[in-house]
Amino acid sequence: MKTWHWWTIGVGGVSVATSVALTTDLAPHVEYVPEKVVVLEDTVPAAPSAYGIPLSGFELERSSVKNGNTFGDLLAEHGVSAATVDSLVRIAEPMFDVHRMRAGHPIAFIFKEDGTHTPQWFVYEASPVEHIVFSLSPLNVHVHERPVVVHERAVACTVTGALWNDLSSCGADPALAMQLAEVFAWTVDFYRIQKGEQFTIVYNESTVDGQRYGDPEVLGVRYTTADRATEAILFSMDSTETYFDRDGNSLRKAFLKAPLKYSRLSSGFTQRRFHPVQKRFKPHLGTDYAAPYGTPILTVGDGTVEATGYTAGNGNFVKVRHNGTYTTQYLHMRKILVRKGQNVQQGDVIGEVGSTGLATGPHVCFRFWKNGVQVDHRKEELPKAEPVAEEDRARFYDVRDAIVAKIDDAQRKAERRDPVQF
Repeated sequence: MKTWHWWTIGVGGVSVATSVALTTDLAPHVEYVPEKVVVLEDTVPAAPSAYGIPLSGFELERSSVKNGNTFGDLLAEHGVSAATVDSLVRIAEPMFDVHRMRAGHPIAFIFKEDGTHTPQWFVYEASPVEHIVFSLSPLNVHVHERPVVVHERAVACTVTGALWNDLSSCGADPALAMQLAEVFAWTVDFYRIQKGEQFTIVYNESTVDGQRYGDPEVLGVRYTTADRATEAILFSMDSTETYFDRDGNSLRKAFLKAPLKYSRLSSGFTQRRFHPVQKRFKPHLGTDYAAPYGTPILTVGDGTVEATGYTAGNGNFVKVRHNGTYTTQYLHMRKILVRKGQNVQQGDVIGEVGSTGLATGPHVCFRFWKNGVQVDHRKEELPKAEPVAEEDRARFYDVRDAIVAKIDDAQRKAERRDPVQF
């Protein structure tokens, strides 16, 4: 009996050991590592090209149109016959008038590398994007366009002096200064911007071959002062793009803040000012904006030209009646560009800055009447345009939230490093 018992235990032990051996991984632990994917790079450089023309076997010679140059002259200098020139002119007519060639624009000749220096193509750069390519063999003309690349950028810039220079120092396109003046034309007085205030801007910038092209487009901006922040969000409604504040109210108002896009406030509205010409104290019931001679003067709102003319004190002037409540007047013009009875729209150019009448230098004296009484327009609460429509609100909030998030991000970066651009 005992012999059988131990034999049974021994068989059971072998069975258990065999089971453990078969079900347990006794090999050293090795973790799976995915096989790396090797990407083979093309080490053969692309053949050089220009204006969409492969340059292998050709040489390129660049220059520019000089004063007095004509299309025929430029080609004749390289042995192109008058008959060929005439044919190219006629072929180009639907696309380009060769008489529109302008001095200073880049041109190029492309020659075969065969020692004959015979041109195969002539190219006129009408703009940084559009080039007119004339093929001399066979005769053909086509328009080549460089691709325009649009980049979305953001920049936070603190004002230290001239906004144009500050934006340039931030690495942004300084032309944004003019764009901002237009965005905030109804809400921010750019003649009162102070040092230490900040503009945080999200904008689109177009480039051609890495160089800035055209004007930037402001998508959203926050203007921060010591006591408030003013925002503008670009939003498309009824196929029209307009700037709104974060609550969907239009930034447009019935009147612009000033009759010039960008200049300097030289004298404000006051009941007592020493007149620089008459040498005595008297009320100055207008606001003076100094600017160079010839600067365009804009009507601040829609209306009808009520009067134009000249007086010894006002010089050349224009008076615009906007409605039964408001009238504006623009004095000391060098040139009047509208006539009495003409209808004008907000932002129309109605004259040029001058110094006619009692004036010591070029400026426009801007006067504002409300119910027949002259008032300080900078202190008036002016009527606003329509807000975002109710049916467009959800879409507007999506656009607003995305832009505001980018503005916030730029401002946070600016707190660590000023100025900042990304």
